[in-house]
Amino acid sequence: MSLARRAPTVAVAFTAAATLGMSGCAWTVFTALDAAGSTVQAGYAIAANYSSPAFVTGRPALVHTVCIEINPNVSALDLVPALQLALERRGVNSGVYNPGASPANCEAELTYSASVAYGRRPYVPRSIAYLAEIDLTLIERGHILVTARYEAGELDLNRFSSASAKVKGLIDKMIVERGVESASALSSPLAD
Repeated sequence: MSLARRAPTVAVAFTAAATLGMSGCAWTVFTALDAAGSTVQAGYAIAANYSSPAFVTGRPALVHTVCIEINPNVSALDLVPALQLALERRGVNSGVYNPGASPANCEAELTYSASVAYGRRPYVPRSIAYLAEIDLTLIERGHILVTARYEAGELDLNRFSSASAKVKGLIDKMIVERGVESASALSSPLAD
């Protein structure tokens, strides 16, 4: 083999030996890998606070009071409180009622459905439940004002985010913000 053909191979071998032989270089490589791993973990943490893009049909509605119909087929216990909190943040009073028992003083009704799926978070060995799909429909006097749908994809970083984060993203696209000063904290239109 000629010297010209061996030169690239020798250069690579020399560079590798020099890198491993230097006392600080290996540490620098490990530090860079650690920083990259921390960046990935930070991305997962940030994604857990945001909702995926939602599919919304209709324009945001301006409502003052919303009654939420309980869906006994949904096993996610934190969904209704998350809906009420998201509505309150938009300045809308809310209350809940059982199916078929809509109070007369409701300006609008909110119905929902949701499905739960199981998956594994990165670096966690066991599967956990998460809200995979949420459908919301806002109805006023028998007419659908706006609908919204959240779908978690298998590779979405935020599929494990809280019900509150997912619902907030939907409600923000469905309801015109009135300001929290107009909504009484924890008020219910059903109390009358």
